[in-house]
Amino acid sequence: MSEGNGQRIKVTVQWVQILDNLEPAFKEKGEFVFRSVVTSDNLPGEKHESRYPATGHISISDQPVVNREIIKWSIFEGTVSDHLVIELFGEELDTLTANDHLDNYRREFSGPVAGWIGTYGPGEDFKSDDHGHDDDPEMMSNWRVNIYIDPA
Repeated sequence: MSEGNGQRIKVTVQWVQILDNLEPAFKEKGEFVFRSVVTSDNLPGEKHESRYPATGHISISDQPVVNREIIKWSIFEGTVSDHLVIELFGEELDTLTANDHLDNYRREFSGPVAGWIGTYGPGEDFKSDDHGHDDDPEMMSNWRVNIYIDPA
């Protein structure tokens, strides 16, 4: 519902899909952690950060059919009026070498919050750029992400 000039929303990462586990061919799964940063011009000085999983890592393959992990990770719940930036960072953990980083994800929303409600995933057809949508930021070269924004 609305509070003052804003609307309360919840942003959830529904799933991630790994296209390249950044591991040698003989290793079937990579060990991943994800970090989110959510900011808004409506919340000056506030930065909402979280990590998934909260501790440890998740093992995900890059083999088709088994390379998608449902995580339902809540990354933001709050009131905004006309601006929101979602950034996601993925890292594949290595023991003997430096960790490998997935492509960075970034989507910026502007305009009326009601227009943001819905699912943002690879191949979604955006009919207009009125809300700050890029072509398809959920389709990165080595991973995919699906995000859902709903009223809180």
